[in-house]
Amino acid sequence: MTVETIDDSPPVGGARSSPPPAGRGSRSRTLLLPAGAVALLVAAPYVLPVTTVLTLQEVVCFAVFATATNLLIGQGGLVSFGQAVFFGLGAYTVTLGWMHGGLPFWLTFALAPVVGAVAAVLIGLVALRARLLYFALITLAFSQLFYQLVEQNTGFTGGANGVFGAVIPFWLENPVNGYLFLLGVALVCLLVLWRITASPFGLVLRATRENRRRMEALGVNVYRHQVIAFAFSGAFCAVAGAMFVVNTQGSNAELFDWTTSGQAVMMPVIGGMFTFLGPTLGAFVYQFGHDWLVRYVSDWQLVLGAVLLLIVVVRPDGLAGAVSGRAVRRLSARIPGAIPGRLARRIARGRGSADV
Repeated sequence: MTVETIDDSPPVGGARSSPPPAGRGSRSRTLLLPAGAVALLVAAPYVLPVTTVLTLQEVVCFAVFATATNLLIGQGGLVSFGQAVFFGLGAYTVTLGWMHGGLPFWLTFALAPVVGAVAAVLIGLVALRARLLYFALITLAFSQLFYQLVEQNTGFTGGANGVFGAVIPFWLENPVNGYLFLLGVALVCLLVLWRITASPFGLVLRATRENRRRMEALGVNVYRHQVIAFAFSGAFCAVAGAMFVVNTQGSNAELFDWTTSGQAVMMPVIGGMFTFLGPTLGAFVYQFGHDWLVRYVSDWQLVLGAVLLLIVVVRPDGLAGAVSGRAVRRLSARIPGAIPGRLARRIARGRGSADV
């Protein structure tokens, strides 16, 4: 009988042949950055002026709006210019419920995602029959259709003047309380959206984005998955619209305009369409940059257009893509073989970060 011995001594030079598996320390370091960011956001209203807190309220609303829109654009490859329909429906569910039915804020706030999801299914069943440019044009047409209906139906929607009043509870009128409430709702929405994108359903969306014909050949019902994704996006866009009522204490027809959808498209472009937190970063940069440009530059649209053009040309994967690309390169240099070379190159270019 022979006894086999296992030599677990390190090779010559003291270096191991393969890196040790990641433990609790690495996971805790990974969670440290988002936890620190949340802590800063919670503490921000207590040290910042009121005007900045009100801007932060808009930012967290648009962060949910842009991330929900990016579920279609970045994850599914569906460029929609009609997400303002659901954003506006969420806001008007709250304000019209208060004006015509005297419904409490909390009930209408909970109804907003239901209204958004139902409307998204009905619109998606039509719009998703088309592809590429035709899909974008159909969603744009729906956005303008709702805009005209809301603006011209003055007796019911208030027309161009909108609906304003004591819509929200008194304690939410305080900027700090309103911001903390919106921040809490935004964190929950982003967590749910992250779970959706990280699920097998999100993987199917990304695979369809890369090669629709191959997914259909594998037997995947692409149309059904896209309708479901459209419903998810519509529901969360409606939540963002209901959140926006807390900031403005009302709603107006401009929420349905195609320019509102354009903002939800520009934010992922700025932040990064292929990283989950890219739209949130884009919301911060866009809103604070917009406020700064309006204050100091008369032709702010020209400057904004030039910045967007520069980002698209120089860094098409956005600001978050640039950060993640550098992080991947540092990790690959520190731990050889930790990330396969092909995947590392895709992440550095911004196309593989959403697929990880």
